[in-house]
Amino acid sequence: MRYPQAEGTWLKAEGLKNEGLSHTIELTPGHFYQVHPIPGKKSTGIYHSTSSTSLNLTNPKINTAALNLVAEFPIQEARWVQENSQWYLIGRKETDGPTLKLRLSWNELTTIPPRPPVKDHIRVALFDDYGSFGKGVPRCSELLKAQTHMEVTLVKPALIRQGGLKDYDVVIFTGGSGGKQAGTLGLVGREQVRRFVESGGGYIGICAGNYLACDGFSWGVKILDAKTKSSKWARGVGDVKIEFTPQGREILGMPEGLMDVRYANGPVFTTAENDVIPDFEPLAYFRTELAENGSPKGAQINSPAMIIGHYGQGRVLCSSPHPEQQPGMESFIVRAVEWTVGQR
Repeated sequence: MRYPQAEGTWLKAEGLKNEGLSHTIELTPGHFYQVHPIPGKKSTGIYHSTSSTSLNLTNPKINTAALNLVAEFPIQEARWVQENSQWYLIGRKETDGPTLKLRLSWNELTTIPPRPPVKDHIRVALFDDYGSFGKGVPRCSELLKAQTHMEVTLVKPALIRQGGLKDYDVVIFTGGSGGKQAGTLGLVGREQVRRFVESGGGYIGICAGNYLACDGFSWGVKILDAKTKSSKWARGVGDVKIEFTPQGREILGMPEGLMDVRYANGPVFTTAENDVIPDFEPLAYFRTELAENGSPKGAQINSPAMIIGHYGQGRVLCSSPHPEQQPGMESFIVRAVEWTVGQR
């Protein structure tokens, strides 16, 4: 499977005939690429498939973007056209604007080489796009930017899809919607995150970012041997009590005893029983729960609230609740970043 990148700039397209235009092409044998508008945006997605049958891009039960999206371009009414064996993407920037064309280069996803140990300065990539909602991004940014040994950059899916995580030490996905984060990243973005962690990069997930990390979802990045106990994930929003394990207190600098923390429909973890991914270890347990909207009562109590795991050479730390927004837990995100890069 290849993914496209722009080769040059948009040029005016002249003399095109409709019979030469197509929504789907077979770039190499058995690899099909379909163009389709991205809802709510003046852009077009390019979707990969191993079947010539058109993808169902409107079925809300299938996260087609997460499973198939390989690129996005700022163009409308997009089609493929071939000139001298070279495929071009054509379309309009505006509805009444001129028809433009863009030459694309097609790239194979490459293996990321092992990463050297992080000694002092930590480069943090904080995902900031559709799927990351609420206070998580601004709060994590505020807390991390106060650290002189850390540099925080808000990153977009295009950078991740193009392999840009190689220039960072840890990536953070905060609260919102794990499925929407996966769809925004697309197939190539999710694979780039997985390869980044496999090569030694750190991953921190908070609430939605936990769902994204899990193996138990078709659209997950699959770097954590975890899934949810129940598909009824909308347990509610409010404070719950958690208790840290000795290892959790050591890594995250938290005290003994019960602590309140904000909870907002984060996952209730259980193992996905994937023998390829190492088992996770709990850092904290839920001691009380929310069980609204028909979610099963009792499932959350004594289940892991925060966990750590390893994937390839990388470290993964996930928190179902929101310690970054809880007074008294301000050190969580700083110490989580330090642990994932091997400084704890």
